Amino acid sequence: MAGLILKNKSMALCLVLVICSFGLCFVSTHAELQRFGQPARTEGTLSFLVLGDWGRKGAFNQSEVAVQMGRIGEKLDIDFVVSTGDNFYDNGLTGNQDRAFVESFTQIYTANSLQKQWYSVLGNHDYRGNAEAQLSQQLRKIDSRWLCLRSFIVNAELAEIFFVDTTPFVQSYFTNAEGHTYDWRGIGSPRDYIANLIKDLKLALSESSAKWKIVVGHHAIRSIGHHGDTEELVSKLHPILKDIMASFSHHFSSMHLVWMACFHVYVLCALAELQRFEQPAKEDGSISFLVVGDWGRKGNYNQSNVAFQMGRIGEELNIDFVVSTGDNFYDDGLRSINDPVFEKSFSKIYTAKSLQKQWYSVLGNHDYRGNVKAQLSPNLRNIDSRWICLRSFILNAEIVELFFIDTTPFVDKYFLKPEPHHYDWRGVMPRRHYLSNLLKDLESALQDSAANWKIVVGHHTIRSIGHHGETKELKKQLLPLLEVANLTKEIEIVTNKAFL
Repeated sequence: MAGLILKNKSMALCLVLVICSFGLCFVSTHAELQRFGQPARTEGTLSFLVLGDWGRKGAFNQSEVAVQMGRIGEKLDIDFVVSTGDNFYDNGLTGNQDRAFVESFTQIYTANSLQKQWYSVLGNHDYRGNAEAQLSQQLRKIDSRWLCLRSFIVNAELAEIFFVDTTPFVQSYFTNAEGHTYDWRGIGSPRDYIANLIKDLKLALSESSAKWKIVVGHHAIRSIGHHGDTEELVSKLHPILKDIMASFSHHFSSMHLVWMACFHVYVLCALAELQRFEQPAKEDGSISFLVVGDWGRKGNYNQSNVAFQMGRIGEELNIDFVVSTGDNFYDDGLRSINDPVFEKSFSKIYTAKSLQKQWYSVLGNHDYRGNVKAQLSPNLRNIDSRWICLRSFILNAEIVELFFIDTTPFVDKYFLKPEPHHYDWRGVMPRRHYLSNLLKDLESALQDSAANWKIVVGHHTIRSIGHHGETKELKKQLLPLLEVANLTKEIEIVTNKAFL
């Protein structure tokens, strides 16, 4: 099981090539190419599973993998599933009444979390059967989750996903079928079919205004796996994708190109935009706020006493909001959105009238030891409307912009020597991509900001003479970014254990 997190700046257009099962790459958008809408969640996020080479009537570990997919799907609350082809082994379906459809799909993927829309394309094994049957709408009457076309587009608001029929590109299926019979109905002249797809690819990608573009198909362009490169895609598709990338890079400050090959593995993609919140200043143009960290102890360890003093200071300063730098709930975060620790450590502690303002929070390492998704859930706002917690986000308070940064994933020891603790890294892996994108987003946001004050907020210190000392990973990766163009002269860095 592999994971990918993609984050994008507000001004960045991103092209992502998801190459799964046998891989993939490419698009088409003729007038007849169908487009389907897939709404994002209210918080602007999107999560889904990707799989390929799966339809084996439960054999070859298909049933075992389906169970794990169900568990991951539940944890991530997925929106849909993507299939990259070879949906039914060995030779596709014989017709729209073939029992293989039910035995390899309906009766296998039974978890509640997988009862979402499945968007599918064909693989070479599917073309060995009755391809028209697999594309037939009759299958949707048997299982409404099923949607399979040769090429189409899913508009998921934050992302556009371009599904492409790659099998007809491969010459050997026409010239050396090795005893197999392929159903080329609907293809016509392969040369004309491919030419139209290539034309559609350039048009669709160039016209798309989505922040993320994800291209899905069956065959890999380049791969070190068993099947190796697909030479026809290398020669016909790769140059086009490079040209599109160069075009976007010319107009936008950053662009991400991800090649992800997965042979008989399942890939999770979770997409989210860096959110921006607005906090008006006072009528005189001023802003005042409190900063607190390492606090959630059910009133113990002087938390209640400090909360009382915060209330007095908050009243005296007429604060506009509160910033929390993480370690919001000790010792191991929240277990769920119904964990009573939330109210015992937050709602019932910070009761002063002056503290009934918006709280903007990030996660600390202790929060990552619990159910991170619970602490990030907007459902907590139904319990206490003051609560806003995200991994990273921007708060625009007119004279000041605050840049909240998720610092915990930077620290190596939480990954290399986590014992005896367990960390919830959902939404973070693969770590290298997560951190790279976060740093790019921060750098761009700081440079674009016109605020008089820029305040960077996170849980871990960069430099400190305190008990924990400096955080070498932040010193190496984050500090140089702040030093560029003398940014450190005008940026305040706020970390835990601080009151402002």
